[in-house]
Amino acid sequence: MIVATIVTALGLFLVGGITQLYGYRLGGAIAIPVLAVYTLKNVVMLPIFVLSTLLAFVGLWLIKQKSLIYGRDELLVSMAIGSLLPLSILVVFDILVGGVLRSVVFVGSILPGLAAYNYHQVKPQYRLNDAVATTLLFCVLFGLGWLLITPELAAAIGTITPPALYTETSDIAVYKGATVTAYLDPTILPRASTVTLFLFGLFASERVRGRYGLRIGLVSLPLLAIYTLASIWLVVLYVLLLVAAFVFLEGLHHASLLYGRVLISLTTAVTLLLALPSVLALPIVRGLSAYFVAILAGINAYNLHTAPESKRPLFVPIQIGIYVGMVLLARSTTGVRPRGAPQTFGFPEIVIGVAIVLVCLILVEYAVVDLPDRDDVFAASILSGDDE
Repeated sequence: MIVATIVTALGLFLVGGITQLYGYRLGGAIAIPVLAVYTLKNVVMLPIFVLSTLLAFVGLWLIKQKSLIYGRDELLVSMAIGSLLPLSILVVFDILVGGVLRSVVFVGSILPGLAAYNYHQVKPQYRLNDAVATTLLFCVLFGLGWLLITPELAAAIGTITPPALYTETSDIAVYKGATVTAYLDPTILPRASTVTLFLFGLFASERVRGRYGLRIGLVSLPLLAIYTLASIWLVVLYVLLLVAAFVFLEGLHHASLLYGRVLISLTTAVTLLLALPSVLALPIVRGLSAYFVAILAGINAYNLHTAPESKRPLFVPIQIGIYVGMVLLARSTTGVRPRGAPQTFGFPEIVIGVAIVLVCLILVEYAVVDLPDRDDVFAASILSGDDE
């Protein structure tokens, strides 16, 4: 996990700096740093990402020529194109050759669409420069990871934290003979169940955004629910890092007035660095899972920061309610690891879970003030032309 954290944190700091100085989007705040780590883990990730991004970019361009979609709808369409076809191909490929691609769900579902959407937001005359900067950033981060994955460093730091890039499932570590004997992360959910849970998470995220005006992350809560089945300590890590990230972000924003992609990049980088001592203090054995938990915490700290002051109290019950619902869905399709939760799953657990979801929903709905219907407001105004 140390190498993955160093590579990603450096990448995020560079993304923040380059964005602040030159305005490049670089495929999104997290896309290239995470892609570099995934490519070190499995080199097949790079061509999958490039192909999926090109498909999403071209697909979104074609749809924009035939429709008037803009803003959030562009992102959703881009993600749909960048995920459904590549994931379908990967499922077929996985059936033919086994489980070598079991870790592609995040790369195949989120990052290509995110990168394609960001390049659509760049003015055409600047896209080449942005693409060159993105490519150079990836090469630097991948090169750094290559230099840090050696037999000598594997022996020195490979087992200080749960390993992520020194395991036998890491292509570069195997190629360079830099593997360590460690706990290998088993697949928590079958691929089909994982994709289904992600779709539920996407639907819930968009409903929350439309109804309450809050961003809770497109895949944050489904991923956290899946990790809960593996180890409840990953949830503890998420909560601790979310609080720490939010405190840091608020302080940085007030001190510097940084915002947007720069702020989220710097916050997520610091959250990753904070995750290393936290993992040492907690009984966590899944290095790559802890790595993603830190990223989710940094992103959701930014989501909370962007929420209006009046709606911030809704953030916690919304997250808890959807998270518990996702845990129930995930647990209904698979078992649980020794450190995961809930260890037993029957009628009492379902009743308690549903009750928590309902209580959170009631609390949020009670605090929401509905805006008047726009048609009614217009009909009652002098602009409607009504003589009454």
